[in-house]
Amino acid sequence: MLGFLKKQWWKWTSIVLLSFAFLSGLLIPLGSGIISISPENISVNNIIELQISAYNTQFVTGDTSLKFFLKSDKTVLCGNVASINNATEATVTFPALDNEQINHKKTYFTLIAQNEKNGTFLLRKALLVQPNKQEIANVSEEKFNCNTEIKPILAKGLTFPYREILYETIRNLFFHVPMWFSMILLLLIAFIANIKFLGSNNSLYDTIAASFASVGLFFGTLGILTGMQWANFTWGAPWINDPKLNGAAVGMLIYLAYFVLRGSLENEQTRARVSAVYGIFAFVIFIVFIFVLPRLSDSLHPGSGGNPGFNTYDLDNTMRPVFYSAVLGFSGIGYWMASILVRYHLIQQQNDLV
Repeated sequence: MLGFLKKQWWKWTSIVLLSFAFLSGLLIPLGSGIISISPENISVNNIIELQISAYNTQFVTGDTSLKFFLKSDKTVLCGNVASINNATEATVTFPALDNEQINHKKTYFTLIAQNEKNGTFLLRKALLVQPNKQEIANVSEEKFNCNTEIKPILAKGLTFPYREILYETIRNLFFHVPMWFSMILLLLIAFIANIKFLGSNNSLYDTIAASFASVGLFFGTLGILTGMQWANFTWGAPWINDPKLNGAAVGMLIYLAYFVLRGSLENEQTRARVSAVYGIFAFVIFIVFIFVLPRLSDSLHPGSGGNPGFNTYDLDNTMRPVFYSAVLGFSGIGYWMASILVRYHLIQQQNDLV
């Protein structure tokens, strides 16, 4: 029994890692964030009163650690909490701005909130302030006599980062992306097996290439389906005219054609050699379509069209252990599935010889 466990350690490790990724990815709560404010557009020379709606927060009346700030490149305003409606809604007032504070042009302000339990969280470009020619209203200096120095506070407990647009769907990062990573690994192994077959004419490599390519296509299909759900929530439609989406679709069709080609050839040697040549070119073209071309044009995907990918904004230290566990877990399970398929085809070939 011990020898079996030692021999199959990578399989059990894959199961443990994937279980950890599933449980953590679904159970760890999302951090605090600001959903919206009202109004979103004001003019200078008026006291600013904002209705703030937040997520996963604990706003409490009388909490002295609860603070709100409006911040642009050069100006910071300190807010006064007028009322707390409930744990996620508050009314906050800020002093009036003048034209000089916004350099006589339209200026976006980031809304920053913080308290001891939720830490510091914000909404980028929350408020648009526009200049006008009216005289500034009389504003009580005492009412807004507060410290505009912003000292970041870490949230208590383990949470995933709150990101605008993504919200709770940020958890799909642990499923959609690792599935595609696993697909690339499986297709890479198939690519290497095709090269080895052409160099050795050993039918085992043909079997390996076909098996790993089929499981890779399966993971790619799962990746597309989870991606469509994600796109429907964040972009408003399950499929848009995006270079990476279109490249992925073309790449999947190329590999579907690979299996159509294999099924159309009856002679085993001819099928193996033609499939190997096609499989080599298919992998190269696939990489070009999903990695190279999207970086040369505008794309909504992180890491494409100049967009950063896997940086401190996209992937923080809480998410990294879960994400990389999912990558290793899905890759291990995919390799396991492909190796079972290889053994199945080898047994089938032996039965055909009997």
